[in-house]
Amino acid sequence: MAHETGQSTGGPGRELLCRQLGITDTSLGFLLIIIAATLLSYWSVVIQRRGLCLTIQDETEEAARLPNVYPIKRKASAMIIGALGFFLCLALSSAREAEAGDDCVAKRSARVNVWASLFVLVAALLRLDDLDFVACCGQTAVQENSLEDEAVLEDSTLPD
Repeated sequence: MAHETGQSTGGPGRELLCRQLGITDTSLGFLLIIIAATLLSYWSVVIQRRGLCLTIQDETEEAARLPNVYPIKRKASAMIIGALGFFLCLALSSAREAEAGDDCVAKRSARVNVWASLFVLVAALLRLDDLDFVACCGQTAVQENSLEDEAVLEDSTLPD
């Protein structure tokens, strides 16, 4: 604002403003990462929807050729977790600064923001863990089913 009015901000005030500008720029970058991750998630749902439509139309072979959404979802989750980690660190930093001051409203707000950031990060970690668990169990179930199918074929007494 001082620059726009032709005034100059010097000394420690300018240093603080420059630091805040850097934090704001970094925050914008991490928000872009969250937007990109959201778009990846959207794309994975579009693929799943396409698969459902093809399956409903009995085009199961074409549905099977669609890309696997697990790697897309995993990448999106990892991007989200990284960004949320940054925002948690930012909240912790703000809380430390607030605790050093005398403003009780700022202190309470900073504490609430730390908890909110922590809960959101934990939720994202839980979702990633669940995604990996389901993918792992899905692979195991597919392997077990194909082993059972092979065993049935080997034990079959049907003529060739």
